[in-house]
Amino acid sequence: MSTRIARIFQPGNPQTRIFLPDFWMKIVPTPKVGRERVPPNVVKFEISPQMSRHDVRQYLEKIYKIPVYDVRIMNKMGDITWSTPLDKNFRRALWKDEDKKFAFVFMPKHIKFEYPDMFEIDKIEEEIEYMKKQTSKVVDKGSMLYN
Repeated sequence: MSTRIARIFQPGNPQTRIFLPDFWMKIVPTPKVGRERVPPNVVKFEISPQMSRHDVRQYLEKIYKIPVYDVRIMNKMGDITWSTPLDKNFRRALWKDEDKKFAFVFMPKHIKFEYPDMFEIDKIEEEIEYMKKQTSKVVDKGSMLYN
């Protein structure tokens, strides 16, 4: 499972241990409304094209200790770029993006997944405004003392 080349077996050598998998998984945010929305106990991942549903299940259960109820896989074909409409008619593609593979991981009903807010811009802006108000109050009180 790792790209590392295994050592040649010699009697008495220790077992080769591999700690980092070759696979990768990325959480994909899903819309709250519309056709592509998912229930709160479902998480959508973009996964490595070589992964199967069993690999996804074991990856999440063994590494992250997440209880997985079911895994469903969806392959999405990459976008095709056509140079002219005539190329589309004769199927001469200029460029094709790589295909993507998505996994929908279903967890038990009592587990709810909420997409993490990585860039808390609104909260940071609120804190900056609060600090500006506080400093202006301190400056106002200081100017009142010297008058």
